[in-house]
Amino acid sequence: MTATVTATTTEETEADNPWGRRHVTVAVRNEAAPSRNVAVLVEEALAYWNGEGREYADYDVTFVPSSNADKADVVVEFVGRIESCDGSDTDSTVGCAPLLGARTTPSDPTRVQVVAGYSNESTVEILKHEFGHVVGVEHGEEPTATMRAMSAVTYLSQPDLRDRAVPWRNSTLAVNVDVSALPDHDREEAREQIRHALDYYESGADGAVPSNVSFVAASNRSAADLRIRVPEEAFDCGGERLREGSCGESWVYDTDTDDAPEYFAEYEIRVRGIDTDAIGWHVGYWLSDAMGLYGDELPEPFVDGGDGHRRNDWWE
Repeated sequence: MTATVTATTTEETEADNPWGRRHVTVAVRNEAAPSRNVAVLVEEALAYWNGEGREYADYDVTFVPSSNADKADVVVEFVGRIESCDGSDTDSTVGCAPLLGARTTPSDPTRVQVVAGYSNESTVEILKHEFGHVVGVEHGEEPTATMRAMSAVTYLSQPDLRDRAVPWRNSTLAVNVDVSALPDHDREEAREQIRHALDYYESGADGAVPSNVSFVAASNRSAADLRIRVPEEAFDCGGERLREGSCGESWVYDTDTDDAPEYFAEYEIRVRGIDTDAIGWHVGYWLSDAMGLYGDELPEPFVDGGDGHRRNDWWE
């Protein structure tokens, strides 16, 4: 028995991998979804790299599950969002881990991040991919099915768009406004009209939206959640070509396994050929749609807004 223990210890000490020992402990820190048992999913991913995936690894290692995150060699962190990975800012990454070669000096502990909320099957695939990086496998290398840079993943069942208090992933929305197609003398009034509409919803829209809804300016159109613009030319709206009028168009995410969208990805409001003092009302009307308000849920100013009403201070 003593000889067996000594032999194992020697093997671990002399292992040619970043930790210098054959057996490397892996623990889980799950603050994003504490009621969910994700440890079994981590163990399934580790079993792959301890088994059939071993031939693809850059070095020899056996991952051993541990319950002690304070002393483990590798800690898997389940998080709500990954904002930066490998020095690059990102809001679409589902997992992040360092690429470790046999001669790499690992951090203590080595951190593997995984976004919580995906299905069990998707979570295991994310974990297998990230631990592929841990054992030195890059994107596109074998096993290619596991190490693709992009892969389809599925959320656990999520509340549908119509069931959310705010049909967005966050209650603070970035807004880009472009009124450059208007004559110079109309632009400031148009911006003021749009500000009135945004302020109306930011103050609760007479109780129609939660009080935590807020808007921040986005100078970059591509970075905006909401885009409000005056097109230079006629524009498409629901399959119809409009020379004047207003329109709202949404893009949605359907992240789980049902057919209903979960939240808005982007929303664009277009207004063209409208008197400047009525632009705010038109923007406000489509903001109702962007806030998921329909039928009887519409704020009072947009229930039956005649032409004269649209030019009054409807936001007061």
